[in-house]
Amino acid sequence: MAALDDKAMTDLETLEEEEVLRRLGTAEEAGLTDNEAARRLRLHGPNVVVLSHHEGSMLHGFLMALFSLWGWDHVFPKYNNMVRVILNSMSWVTVLTIVVSLAITSAGQRSCELAIIIFVVATCLIACFTAMLVLEYAKAPLEAKAHAPRAKVLRDGNWRDVHAANLVPGDIIFLKVGDIVPANARILRFQKIDTMTCWAKRSVDCAHGFLLYYAWTVSCGQGTAVVIATGRGIPRSTLRLYPQRYARPGQLKEGAMLTGCFCASLVLVGTFAEIVLRFLFQKQNYRGMPLDAHFMPLIGGIPMAMPTFFYLALALGSVRLCFLGIASRGTVALEDLASVDVILFNMTGTLTCNQPCFVRDKIEMFADSVNKDHAIVLAARASRSQHELYIEPIDAAILSLLDDPEQARLGVQVLEHHASFFVALKLMFQTTYIDEGNRFKCCVFKGDPAKVAHHCGSSKEVKEKISMIMDELALDGYQAIAVGHQVDSCWDFIALLPYTDDLRSDSADVVDSLIDLGLDIRVLTESPLSTTKQVCGKLGKLGTNVVPAHIVFELARNNREVHSNINGISDLFPEDKSDIVRRLRNFGCHCAMVGYEFLDHDAIGESHIGISVADATDYTKSESDLVLTQPALMPVSSAVQISRKICQMLRSYTIFTISSTVHLVSSIYDYFL
Repeated sequence: MAALDDKAMTDLETLEEEEVLRRLGTAEEAGLTDNEAARRLRLHGPNVVVLSHHEGSMLHGFLMALFSLWGWDHVFPKYNNMVRVILNSMSWVTVLTIVVSLAITSAGQRSCELAIIIFVVATCLIACFTAMLVLEYAKAPLEAKAHAPRAKVLRDGNWRDVHAANLVPGDIIFLKVGDIVPANARILRFQKIDTMTCWAKRSVDCAHGFLLYYAWTVSCGQGTAVVIATGRGIPRSTLRLYPQRYARPGQLKEGAMLTGCFCASLVLVGTFAEIVLRFLFQKQNYRGMPLDAHFMPLIGGIPMAMPTFFYLALALGSVRLCFLGIASRGTVALEDLASVDVILFNMTGTLTCNQPCFVRDKIEMFADSVNKDHAIVLAARASRSQHELYIEPIDAAILSLLDDPEQARLGVQVLEHHASFFVALKLMFQTTYIDEGNRFKCCVFKGDPAKVAHHCGSSKEVKEKISMIMDELALDGYQAIAVGHQVDSCWDFIALLPYTDDLRSDSADVVDSLIDLGLDIRVLTESPLSTTKQVCGKLGKLGTNVVPAHIVFELARNNREVHSNINGISDLFPEDKSDIVRRLRNFGCHCAMVGYEFLDHDAIGESHIGISVADATDYTKSESDLVLTQPALMPVSSAVQISRKICQMLRSYTIFTISSTVHLVSSIYDYFL
């Protein structure tokens, strides 16, 4: 089976589903066999997209690594050409000049200066190599554990979780919200297929029939697709790659730019002064000049070592984060984390476990003809089936209330099941079915109580009662979903099902620790005001000054004092989180965003540093600077302390570099004046 070109891709887009599967030699019900998948993997190679190719890559790569060994590329990543080339060139020219100069002056003499300079240069080069190896070691947990691309694939009739590099054309894969598409694929079965189901960050015109392209992200729905191209077989014209969030210098490195330029200027001034003074003293036959041929290495050596020292210190800091259970993407995260003064937490799944637990005794009934057991069955009918590959946590909690999850589909013929509204991770499910007992066409609706009440046409009194009950439940730390039922075009509001979502075991401790470090904490959530206040009240030293989103947006944008006194913001729509981050940035705050859900990625992108928890979606992890590799939040506090210590050390070294260079330049004038 040859690699697919653009024409073949077009054919697979237009052909019927059965013909696509026939050409790919696969079956939707069973997928490929293990032997066939192994044969195709040998034929097509691993599913890895190489972004750049260099002819003569070994020699070219070695020379480029040697040229950029001093670390200036890591200090000034946004200066792609001129500045980095000049600094790297000057570093090597300076080293070679020193060695040649000392070799000439030491010819025929027993002098240790040459050996000393060679030792210093060799030590610096070894430090550079060590920093590179350390940084690669620090990235390993990110690739192996935190952000290893995985895929759920159908092989021999069984669904398996495999590394995305092992996918081959013809594999049947399962995709859900937040997944990054691991290869070019053709949709087979997908809920609510439209132009917003899968999208690319750099491409809004993503309506290409039923094809999904490598590196796109599933933003709504879930379903199956068949892989049509992998790895080197993916046409370059179909690649939709994300812009690199991390190709930017940290604040400390930007400051090092000015320091390096200052020191370089002093080196030039000092060199010129040495030449002039040497010429004058040679004319006077003065033989007592103590800085003979050594002034240049003394001045140039200190600023030349600065990027190496920065790079090595930050790389070692990244390794320390790995030992804490945090994978860092690059060294910039350490610098940004040290300067953060506001940390925003998404509540659901970040501070809480996102494991709802329903309480049968607290179910509030609104329909006289329905008891609690029947209300639970109706809620289960409006949930995903237990046989589906992925079930939302809230659906799994509802099904667990039944003695047998099969009761949800017993005696009914499901006609349609889809999500009619999307709020955070709480999908508003509506299921249409035929009751096999009386042959009535029925519909059951489950989701946000206010939306369900509106959908059912509830009276004002019922809506007020619902609101009052929700407030009472919130005082005890409960949230609730509602169930509505339709028979013969008549909707009834059936019940409120209360549930709890407990905090992580260390949520209160990490909030206290961050507050002790002088950081402001904000809790962002789509949950109601009363529920958010209850959660904030359990988070140690965090206050309960929670404000609804609509009030926050009514505040003056330049009113920083009001915003700084807020502990939490409730009733947020997903897109509102990024607006909150932008406001704080406009006030001069350096923000970190800790997220979990797929829709947190916009806020993470707006923040100075993004952090995702261990069980976050793939796309959220890909947008984050730091990824927690363990189900705990306490490493965030430890990371802040480590980053502050390292950056303080680097600031001290920068001051030392400036003062030492100034002292060496001025020493020659002090000697001769």
